[in-house]
Amino acid sequence: MRLLLPLIGVFATIFATVDTVHAEPTNFRVGAGLLKYDVHPAPDYMPDFRQSGTTIFAEFPQDNYHGSRFIIYALDEGDTSLWGYETQMMIGYGLAQPGFRIHTGPAWHREVIDVRRNGEADPQVFNGWGWQLGTGYQYRALTLEIAATYRDTRDYRQENKAATGNDTPPAPILSNLLISYRF
Repeated sequence: MRLLLPLIGVFATIFATVDTVHAEPTNFRVGAGLLKYDVHPAPDYMPDFRQSGTTIFAEFPQDNYHGSRFIIYALDEGDTSLWGYETQMMIGYGLAQPGFRIHTGPAWHREVIDVRRNGEADPQVFNGWGWQLGTGYQYRALTLEIAATYRDTRDYRQENKAATGNDTPPAPILSNLLISYRF
């Protein structure tokens, strides 16, 4: 998380200094956001909604109905420490024009979570498919959006079994509040 805070400062500086009056914007967007991530039920070192993280992302709507997004995220709070990335294919409406937008589609993620066993942190890789959805509003070059991804439970279920002995399937959900600038 310490690495993402300077990046958010850079994005804020870019947003404040870009002159959009003379240039026709493209559909390429760059942004930052706040992250909530919940894997429940799960051991205490796994993320839950009580913790917050940060995100940076790039997005490119190919047209008003199709787009793609790449998100890098981190969360480091209490016993929970993780970082990862997710790529999304967006199918929806309003992706390339001002106004209301809504989208859904497949996503793939890879993340590293510090698993704590016997008093030591051991980084473990979790990856897999998911399904994302989001909605928001674009005003001129700024877009505000809320989005979430439900993820495949296989890796998280294996971690539950290794840590607790229970084979209980969790419900891993990654949620973001995103703001972006269209260049």
